[in-house]
Amino acid sequence: MSKYIIEDEFENNFYKNFFGKKYLHKKKLIKNFNDIVSLEILDDMLSKTNIWNKHNFLMMLNKKQINYNEFSSMSIDISGNTNRPNVNKVQKLVSKGASIILNDIEKYNSNLLKIADELQTLTNGRCQGNLYFSMASHQAFGPHFDLHDVFAIHFEGEKVWNIYENIEDAPINHPAFIISSEERVQRAGKLIDQVTLKPGDLLYIPRGQYHDALASENGAIHVAFGLTYFKPIDLMSIIWDKFILNKFMRKDIKVNPSRDELKNMLSKFSKEVENIIDTDNTLDILENNIKSWPYPIKEYSIKDLVLEGIRYDVTKSVKFFKRDSQSFLKSGNNEVLIPEEFEKLTEFILSKNYVTEKILMNEFKNIPKNNILECIKNLKNMKVLL
Repeated sequence: MSKYIIEDEFENNFYKNFFGKKYLHKKKLIKNFNDIVSLEILDDMLSKTNIWNKHNFLMMLNKKQINYNEFSSMSIDISGNTNRPNVNKVQKLVSKGASIILNDIEKYNSNLLKIADELQTLTNGRCQGNLYFSMASHQAFGPHFDLHDVFAIHFEGEKVWNIYENIEDAPINHPAFIISSEERVQRAGKLIDQVTLKPGDLLYIPRGQYHDALASENGAIHVAFGLTYFKPIDLMSIIWDKFILNKFMRKDIKVNPSRDELKNMLSKFSKEVENIIDTDNTLDILENNIKSWPYPIKEYSIKDLVLEGIRYDVTKSVKFFKRDSQSFLKSGNNEVLIPEEFEKLTEFILSKNYVTEKILMNEFKNIPKNNILECIKNLKNMKVLL
């Protein structure tokens, strides 16, 4: 599979100088960007009306979100009566300068899914992409920060990104980090850079970095891939049952305890927490969860399955063995003599975890197809092939 992002030079430089530290503008990093997203591809995706709803299709105009009811109408499809974006209403708003935001866009574009997979490999993070379509001089968002790293890839037109001096310290999705738009403007600080993104460019912005963007041409399109990483607070939720099963954690605190008693209780609490966390088992849990943190991403390959043919799993409860120049199958105390014409086939099959007709015919080109099919049939009847 061709790669869009991960090149040794980019990867090494990114890790050393930018990852989690500062923003990075990489020009013309993405090859064949027109094959990934374009205005024509966007039109095609938008025309698949049954995949869009109030959760993944948003519109903004002059920094304000437009009510979904203003650009949707009742649609009758296989799922019943559902409000879907209305093409006439959407296009009228776009003609007035409105922006379109499509959430989870990688689910509907196989090339974007490949990029998401590459970013997960690069960062060991969980990736989710949103597409932003903008008209010139109409801003969707003012200065803000994100709760995740952003990898913005530009596909159409041009967009100027403003980078501000301040970075919020490790913000997460919690009410403590909800800040009004007016306060965000104050906390963003001074403008330190302006980056013009053109098709094929990538802009990396670390979590918490204040920024905003404004299209300088009609029809600007970029996809912002958000990457989140495993955090200590994620471990706390995973090992919560360990605290539930700890007898001390379940005990009542006595009525009207003295300050000294509370101090002793906290000391005991601290020791019990340490006993729960500082163990090989918790270390294994942490290590396994970090490794498995990225979303599993895999494309369908039905065409390959069709070409490969029916797949048969090979049971491991049956063994192949030879005695007195004859070959047998053995399951428990039962033995079955293998006909001479099926010996090599059966021995090969029993050495594999699975086989297909194509695998067997490629391996045994000197054996007639009918013999291969008959061997498969016999082994299926004997429950050797499942």
